Amino acid sequence: MIQPTFVVGAYASLPQNRDDQRKYYDLLGDQPWVDATEIPYPGNIADPADRDWLADALPTLWCRNVITAIPGTVQTLGRNPNFGLASPDDDGRHAALDFFDSIRDAISAMADRRGANDVAFVELHSALTGHADADAMRRSLDELTDRDWFGTRLVIEHCDRFIDGQKPEKGFLPIESEIDICRQTGVGLTVNWGRSCVEGRDAGLPLEHVAAAAQAGVLTGLMFSGAGPEATQYGYEWIDGHLPMNPDEPTSLMDAERMRACMGVAMDCESLEYVGAKVCVPADSSLSERVGYLERIHHAVMAR
Repeated sequence: MIQPTFVVGAYASLPQNRDDQRKYYDLLGDQPWVDATEIPYPGNIADPADRDWLADALPTLWCRNVITAIPGTVQTLGRNPNFGLASPDDDGRHAALDFFDSIRDAISAMADRRGANDVAFVELHSALTGHADADAMRRSLDELTDRDWFGTRLVIEHCDRFIDGQKPEKGFLPIESEIDICRQTGVGLTVNWGRSCVEGRDAGLPLEHVAAAAQAGVLTGLMFSGAGPEATQYGYEWIDGHLPMNPDEPTSLMDAERMRACMGVAMDCESLEYVGAKVCVPADSSLSERVGYLERIHHAVMAR
């Protein structure tokens, strides 16, 4: 199969200073193993001035970037618990559709600035928490796929499903429902290693999720973020906090062997389009150290 695009979720490891952020993007752009980045929405891409800065900062060779809607989805859920593409509440579902229309507008404006649409995928999510409805999610995707996305493709990124008696990080639909929806609507599915691990409190569940999506022929993306059972500098136990791989973060359950097992299954799937790494790093890390946390994941999963 064609080698998948390697995407770095650079926003999770960005330094605080704007000048350093530009230098970080420049440094990542010099790495031959980095093909694209994952862009958070709203983030910089939502504000016109910040969007112009981002459009200029991203290396011109990065033409298969990914937008993740999870930051805005979680933020809006905090204000409106009925919000979500999978909401059984009509107002909440239509609010989510409007939210994705704003992402579509941002993609168009970004393309105008860069001279081409360099966003290949938008990762969307089956919110709301605890009461996500598969039929509502399918209806939302039927509507979204009817819109002109300028060549950008939609993918569902799986988050932890809601489990009675377990405090959710996201608490969205089970992956089995999302796979069915992907089959019905023609959208793809992305598995995030850490989010699947958090769901089951189990380092073996990401592989099961990758295998299920691959077998169904809907696996489009595979992102590697760590997770673990202990509190760390990145947050509380079982946080969806993008922990580095083990041994960079000794409490992380995401190690080279487990990542390679997932890659072995994913690479046999013809629908796979991108693989990537997204991790937080210690706040005092240098720019080269930040790159190193991502590069070690790339080496672990892509080296032959």
